[in-house]
Amino acid sequence: MLFGKECRRILTSLTFIIYCFVVGLFFVSQYIEENKGDPYIPDEKISEDHDVIMNGAVGNLANEYLANNYICYPYGFYKSVRLNEDDSKKVEECLLEVTGLTHDELMDIRDSGEHYYVEHGLQETMYYDIGELPVSDTITYERFCELMGQVDDILGGGSSYKVEDLVVTYSYVPMTQEDREAVISDLYEKDGVAGGYARLFSDYVGIDLGIMPVFVAAALVSADRRKRVSDLIYTRKISSLKLIFTRYAALVTMMFIPVILCMIAAAIQLIKYFDFNDLALYKMFTQPTFWLLPQLMIVTAVAMIVTEVFSSGIAILLQFAWWFSSIMASGAKLSGSISKFDLVCRHNTVFGRDEFMLSRNDFIFNRVFFFITAIVITAITAYVYELKRGGRFHGIRLFGKDSIFRHKA
Repeated sequence: MLFGKECRRILTSLTFIIYCFVVGLFFVSQYIEENKGDPYIPDEKISEDHDVIMNGAVGNLANEYLANNYICYPYGFYKSVRLNEDDSKKVEECLLEVTGLTHDELMDIRDSGEHYYVEHGLQETMYYDIGELPVSDTITYERFCELMGQVDDILGGGSSYKVEDLVVTYSYVPMTQEDREAVISDLYEKDGVAGGYARLFSDYVGIDLGIMPVFVAAALVSADRRKRVSDLIYTRKISSLKLIFTRYAALVTMMFIPVILCMIAAAIQLIKYFDFNDLALYKMFTQPTFWLLPQLMIVTAVAMIVTEVFSSGIAILLQFAWWFSSIMASGAKLSGSISKFDLVCRHNTVFGRDEFMLSRNDFIFNRVFFFITAIVITAITAYVYELKRGGRFHGIRLFGKDSIFRHKA
């Protein structure tokens, strides 16, 4: 049986053994070790209060505007932005509309406060202690979001004024004892305990699955070239579609087995520390499967097609860039902010159910999109394989002999 043969090839490959070791080691060192005993309860919660959001954003924007130093994280990388006079004027217009102040009133507030210096790398920036600024009584939250979006565009994106991130950036308020009790109640009553731990499990394991599968997939595809198996396969009567999808299914199945074993270990740990009657254990399997399987599928599919068209090295470099940018794009927001096209979805807490629910629709779209896209890419890979099989395409070499960048005299 072709599927069984492909699975045995993967099982005996060195890259798969390394994959299993890394996934297992990361799971034990991060998830298992962190979750011994009672979970840590955060000190703050998201309020979603529009007044809280507007006050927090206005205060931060005023400080950065007066210092002309805006902290941004485009693609997850720290960047200190200083605006020219025209762009600074545009930001001021947004700030004045939100606060209802005039330019002179804002300058008076600036001059009446004390100033201090903050080091940013090799530079010192002067900030002003201006206290809390007012928010205009006439401005609506919708208009406020529109203005913050304009500010983010002026700054080039990646700022704390991105509309989608305003809630998770500026609506945190200290938890009361009643809030803490409610959070614990949500964990037990709404998540069945296992739901909260399943999100944390998926967060940690998802980091690995964003990069490690590319090595196994690329190695399997490129092994045919090294061992000259391709010539033999090309002459067989088996269709390219069946061959590629069987290989793809074998890769996804074998690489998801260690994840399932980790789920079982996580479930056993929950049984050890919690009353079994409080546990909705099925969530430790259903939620990580929906979370992680589409991610594994898309990484594997991309690795296969890039390796088939270019080489395993290009596939690894491309996947590393995608994985790294996805990890860095989350910045300090490790929970409550999942976008429609994040490769690695982050939620690094057992609690924070309300935060996760804010992004639930985007999360579902994200996973369904990657699931379907992975199938489509695999079908395209089968087509490319068929072209190579018929001698109509031989791949694209970027380096070495016959590469597209090779200098020809």
